[in-house]
Amino acid sequence: MHIQTPVGSAPASGFPAACRRGGGGSAGRSGALAAVLLGLALGLPAQSLPELAAAPATAAPLPAAGPMQVYGVAGTADPVGPGDLLDVRIFGQPQLSGSLRVGPDGAIAPPFVPSLAVAGETPLAIEAQLTHAYDAMLTHPLVSVRLEENNSRRVAINGEVPRPGMYAFSGQLSLLQALALAGGVDPVKASQRIFLFHQPPATRSLGRDGTPTFSINSVLETIDLRQLPTHPELNRILQPGDAVDVPEAHQVYISGDIMHPGAAALLPGLSLGQLITEEGGFLPQADTGHVRLLRLQPDGISRRAMVVDVRAIQHNRAADVPLEADDIVQVSGSPLRMAGLELLDFFTGTERWRVQSSVASKVP
Repeated sequence: MHIQTPVGSAPASGFPAACRRGGGGSAGRSGALAAVLLGLALGLPAQSLPELAAAPATAAPLPAAGPMQVYGVAGTADPVGPGDLLDVRIFGQPQLSGSLRVGPDGAIAPPFVPSLAVAGETPLAIEAQLTHAYDAMLTHPLVSVRLEENNSRRVAINGEVPRPGMYAFSGQLSLLQALALAGGVDPVKASQRIFLFHQPPATRSLGRDGTPTFSINSVLETIDLRQLPTHPELNRILQPGDAVDVPEAHQVYISGDIMHPGAAALLPGLSLGQLITEEGGFLPQADTGHVRLLRLQPDGISRRAMVVDVRAIQHNRAADVPLEADDIVQVSGSPLRMAGLELLDFFTGTERWRVQSSVASKVP
């Protein structure tokens, strides 16, 4: 019997497309078997037959058994205090699980058991206390405690910092780390001498009649940040309740024919000559021999005017003048220099005078 093959080339798989439409299940397997038999009957080459070899079935390995992960496993060794919020979970007991606030007396009130004093205890130690408390009610209770809100371990950072406020911390917190949390210390607006207020625990004493008396004292410490590179012990470890105050730095002011007029921080030892150098120096028309220095008087209102020859200071012919808080330095223009610069602009066309005037007017 002669079987006539269909017109056209066979598909690359070695059997007609009509026989390859079989899906999953018995219909798909029957279609695949019929395609193989048809290929043998048509005398197709062996290499054009589909590969039907299946990978040996192997059971997927089971994951290795590990320790059971309990919700809320304590991840910190910090002691809790009044105001903290604890997340307590007892495995299989949702009615006993929930959030517990540490009261002002340092105790928590778990359901169905007496109150527990937990102030100064770590979450791991509180887990042990709750496990012991529920032993009479439950068989082998599995308890986990997590610190949900940290309200007892906080420090306050105030003053001339970008982000003043209260900051919670875990573990140890140094003074420099606390200042970094608040954005650092502004080198111009902030003083390098900061104040650290410690809050030691309240002391209790009994009077003659047996009445208890509590005393709370604050300890003030002044720290110069410039001494930290040579005295690292000044980088104090802060305690909960400490407050850091960064006061505003004293400033001096300079105006007139100077490259950078404005305010400058009064650093220790700053003098008039140093201030002018740090602010870019004089403009060409400045009268360097008659610089006015206005100093605030003790009444806080009036000022005393002094005329200083800065040119002599710059040539080491006169002693420099130390500056004080809120000093005002006025640098006026010399009429003779102004006239000379105007004539120079007129004959050369360089407009140097106008350039210098525009610089002085635009630089803040």
